[in-house]
Amino acid sequence: MRIISGKYKRRSLVSPKDMSIRPTSDRQRESLFNILNHMNSIVNANVLDLYAGTGALGIECLSRGAQSVVFIDNSFQSIGLIKKNIQHLQIEHFSTVIQSNILNDLACLNGQVFDLILMDPPYQKSYIDKTLSNIVRQHCFDMHTMIVAEHASNEVIHVPKSIKQVESRQYGKTKFSFFQEIYKS
Repeated sequence: MRIISGKYKRRSLVSPKDMSIRPTSDRQRESLFNILNHMNSIVNANVLDLYAGTGALGIECLSRGAQSVVFIDNSFQSIGLIKKNIQHLQIEHFSTVIQSNILNDLACLNGQVFDLILMDPPYQKSYIDKTLSNIVRQHCFDMHTMIVAEHASNEVIHVPKSIKQVESRQYGKTKFSFFQEIYKS
């Protein structure tokens, strides 16, 4: 697994030794980041990477000009992989790693608002519904924030009333859904 583009292009990342963590494929990551670049969602962004796994999505953001990334995962194994990848690339000053149960609590964010929120939870478990509700409850986004969820293409997402889906792209059995706050006049 490697960084696709930017400052750390072609640098290797530490990968999981088994299939307990499902990293986003390089091809899917490249497609996602082409879309995000077109939306001007990365450069100087403060990013929240939920269900961070290896940290590849957040690290790709830093490679492409994001200002900072907060990586959150519940898994001890994932937290170890993220920390190894951050140390390997020497990007500790731009990174915060938190072990937390994303489904139950995002209070660890202390009301911080992010420009880009990425989530790649385990497929087919309705985690996106619960996480979107938790994001709304913690007020960690505003009308300029882009929220991206990676999920199984046949998974149905129930969106909280204050968020709307603005885009979706399917790549085989994987889909990326893009959300933003509903504009309040």
